[in-house]
Amino acid sequence: MNIPSYTPNYYSLADITVTQERVPCRTLQDLYMMGFLDSSEKSPNLATNHKMELPLWVVLQQDDRNPHFEAQIPDIYSAAYKEIYKADASYVELGALNKFYYELGMYLTRYDASNNVSEMLLTTARERLKSLKDSCQNDGNDSLNINSKFEFLERLLFGEGCKTNKLFDDWLYEKQVYIKSTEIAVNIRKRKRSPDGEPEDEQ
Repeated sequence: MNIPSYTPNYYSLADITVTQERVPCRTLQDLYMMGFLDSSEKSPNLATNHKMELPLWVVLQQDDRNPHFEAQIPDIYSAAYKEIYKADASYVELGALNKFYYELGMYLTRYDASNNVSEMLLTTARERLKSLKDSCQNDGNDSLNINSKFEFLERLLFGEGCKTNKLFDDWLYEKQVYIKSTEIAVNIRKRKRSPDGEPEDEQ
């Protein structure tokens, strides 16, 4: 079964990296001679309901008609962490929990019948936006550990935010920022009238 990427580019390196993340799962049937998938398993076979961790892409590429594994929701999307995010999501170091917190969560929503993961992603992102905006305006703070504080998508937004903030500051202080006249303004200047009332083009 071909699982399309949620990103516009199927060959996105970020998307490929996300699917390499290991997630907890359990076997749905006895799997003979597959014990090598679990380094801690001494038996050559895997029994039904055997718990282990596998790369996400292994679970995604299964045949839906006869799946061998069922993905489990990792602890970072559990009810306990939900309470932590709800208390003050801006102080949580998402990058330390998982470098691809949002992307991995979006993939795992298909295995979450209760929709708790999707709700948690939305709430966490909304609560952290203000902190992200403030960080962009104070990007000169050397004590800010971006890699541990922000996960992948947040780091992208942080980079764009800092760039936009710098361009705005340069514009305010007229630092080599050239503002082009709009077409309407140019046409108005061209149609300025001379003292005798005749239109004259601006030279």
